[in-house]
Amino acid sequence: MEDLAEGALKGLLRIIGLVVRSLIWLIWEFCFEEISWYIGWPVCRLITIGKLPRTPISERDNATHLTIFLVSMTGFLSLLTLGIVIAKLVGST
Repeated sequence: MEDLAEGALKGLLRIIGLVVRSLIWLIWEFCFEEISWYIGWPVCRLITIGKLPRTPISERDNATHLTIFLVSMTGFLSLLTLGIVIAKLVGST
C-alpha cells in the first residue's frame, strides 16, 4: 500500500516539475527574448546612432545568436534601469 502511495506521489511530483519547467521556459522565451528584443532594438539603434543592430526589428529570427542576446540583454537592462528610476522617484526603498 505504501509503495502505491509513494509511486503516485512521485508521479505527481514529476508532473508538477514538468509544469514548473515549462513555465520557466515560457517566461524566459516570451519575456526575455521577445519583449526585451523589441525594447532593446531601438535602444541599441539610439546608442549606436542607427548603425547597430543591422537586423531589422521584425526579423529577429534571422539575427545571429550573439545579436539576439546582446539586444535582448540591452532591453532587459533598460527595463530594469527604468524600474529602478521609477522606484526612486516614487520613494520606494
